[in-house]
Amino acid sequence: MLKATLKIYDRYNIEDRKRNAELAKKTLEQIYREYLERLFTAACRHRFDIWDFAQKFASSDFSLSLDRPEELLKMEPDELFRDFMIRCAADGTEIESVADKKGGMSAFRVISPEGAWLAGLYSKWHAKTGEAICEIAERAPASLLKRIHRKAMTHPAAEIIELLLENSAAEALITSKDYDLLEAKARQSGEAS
Repeated sequence: MLKATLKIYDRYNIEDRKRNAELAKKTLEQIYREYLERLFTAACRHRFDIWDFAQKFASSDFSLSLDRPEELLKMEPDELFRDFMIRCAADGTEIESVADKKGGMSAFRVISPEGAWLAGLYSKWHAKTGEAICEIAERAPASLLKRIHRKAMTHPAAEIIELLLENSAAEALITSKDYDLLEAKARQSGEAS
């Protein structure tokens, strides 16, 4: 009996070592982004509105676990969604769902482009400023990001973050004039190289 228990323990110990070796090869920003992408993919699979889900997650105290590296590295990405949904059920938090546009689960097996953009934006912002995801959601609420995402997705996240950092959330509705400035910068950097 003891030998069987030790064999099981050794197998899990090997899995832990493999996971730790994989994590050691990545930057904290990459790990953070992967966790958010897996979280948003699970939200898509469960047909939640990605914008509502992102705002509720970012506004929750549960999101603080992603902001502390020691907690982030202990957590399994797949458990993150489950634990958050348990917390939502306990708190009575409801998340909007979306109608099935394409039909079938194949439409929800991968992250939506919006979810990938949000994960990238949040992870780059967090890496740049060190702000917690709840602070980022305060400065750039998901409702604002939803309004600007179509044009913003065509520009590098770093440029969008700069525009959002320069303005308060109330003023940060990026206008076409702002996009013209971004495109002019892109043309100038393209001509310079």
